[in-house]
Amino acid sequence: MRYSKQENDVFFIKLVIKSFIFFIFITLLYLSVAFGLAIFPKNGTTTDSNIDTTTIYILYSEMHSDIVLEINSTKKELQKKLSPLIKSSHGYLAFGWGDRETYLNTPTWDKIELSTTLKALFINTPSVMHVNYYPHIKRFQKIKRVKISINQFNKLQESISQSFDFTKKSDKGYGYNDLFYTSNYKYNLFNTCNTWTGSQLRDINITMSYWTPLSQNVIDSLP
Repeated sequence: MRYSKQENDVFFIKLVIKSFIFFIFITLLYLSVAFGLAIFPKNGTTTDSNIDTTTIYILYSEMHSDIVLEINSTKKELQKKLSPLIKSSHGYLAFGWGDRETYLNTPTWDKIELSTTLKALFINTPSVMHVNYYPHIKRFQKIKRVKISINQFNKLQESISQSFDFTKKSDKGYGYNDLFYTSNYKYNLFNTCNTWTGSQLRDINITMSYWTPLSQNVIDSLP
């Protein structure tokens, strides 16, 4: 059956409208689930004031979140594996996870391409760990302190280490104080840079939403 040009144009317009409505619906559903789950987070354990504790930091922006650890508190094994990056025994290491192509080719969020975003969201893409060395963190305004036990801190280090594939060569970072390392995981719409952060914290019994695709989900969940 043949259709006239006018009928084809009408069909195309309807298809575009339906696709747009479907996209809006999926986006609203995605956000509703993300923020809905944040209302009922997985409650963590309360740190006993009588046990030894340490402090970790969550560095965040509107799009992304990192876990920051003080270097002199981390295990020597982890320091050794990250030795090309560590400039001093004093300072901090910020750990972030994300889509490989986005990280390596997009130094700032305003330069990200739509094709890169769509590929990262809708395909299981390779990922990397991005590690930054900071001599101090006083200059950061969007940073949150979280007090945890030494046992939780050790578990967190082990969990972060498992995200790396140290058998692969590291990639050059954006400057002198950061490097990229191949990760074992895949990035997609449901497993984002912020779900990685949320999972690390949830696994050591920090109060956290069951799903944290957005950085705000992570920060709003923290006690």
